[in-house]
Amino acid sequence: MPENNFTMVVLAGGTSSRMGQEKSDLLFGRQTFLETQIEKGRKLGARQILISGYRGTHCREEIVPDRIPGQGPLGGLESCFRKAETEKCLVLGVDTPLVPLEELHRLLRYAMEETDKPVTMLCHNGKEESLMAVYDARLYKEITDFLESGRSSVYRFLNTVGYSLYHTSAPEKYFQNINDPDTYVKVCKEFHNISS
Repeated sequence: MPENNFTMVVLAGGTSSRMGQEKSDLLFGRQTFLETQIEKGRKLGARQILISGYRGTHCREEIVPDRIPGQGPLGGLESCFRKAETEKCLVLGVDTPLVPLEELHRLLRYAMEETDKPVTMLCHNGKEESLMAVYDARLYKEITDFLESGRSSVYRFLNTVGYSLYHTSAPEKYFQNINDPDTYVKVCKEFHNISS
C-alpha cells in the first residue's frame, strides 16, 4: 500500500471546558492548533483531510459533524470513517500540536507495513494514545454498533476489536495534551524559546 494512501482525521469537537475557549483556534507560533495539525497531514501526503466537530471559523478542510451526537471522540471517528476515501485513517487530537511529524510518519509506516491489526496506537513511556493512532476506516460499522448499544468508551471499543502499539522513545513533552490555560502558557513560552 502506498504510504500516502491514508486520510487524516483531526478531532476538534471537544467542549474546551477546561481551556475556557475554543482550543482549535488557539495560536501555536504563527498557526492555530488546528492549522498545525492540518499542515502535518499535508506534509505526510494525506489524500484527504477531515475535521471532526470543529465549531470555529478558520478551516478550509471538510468539517464533519457527529452523526450520532454526544458520544465523545468515538462519535467523531464514526462519522469521519464513513466519509474516508482510503482504507487507513491517521487520527490526531487537535490539542496535541507538539507531536513531531517524524513520529507520525513512523506510526503510519508501522501501521501499514508491520501489523495486521485494525488499529495501531502510538505508545510513549507505557502510555497508549487512542487519539494518536491509525485506524481502519471500515471500523465505522463496529463503532456504530458499539454506540447504539449504549457504549462510548474509546478504550473499551479498542479492547473489543484489538490493536497493536507503535512504541516511541521521543521525549514525553511532545505528547502532552494542551487543554488548560496554565499548560498552554507554559508550552507557548517553551516553544518560543526553542524557535527564537
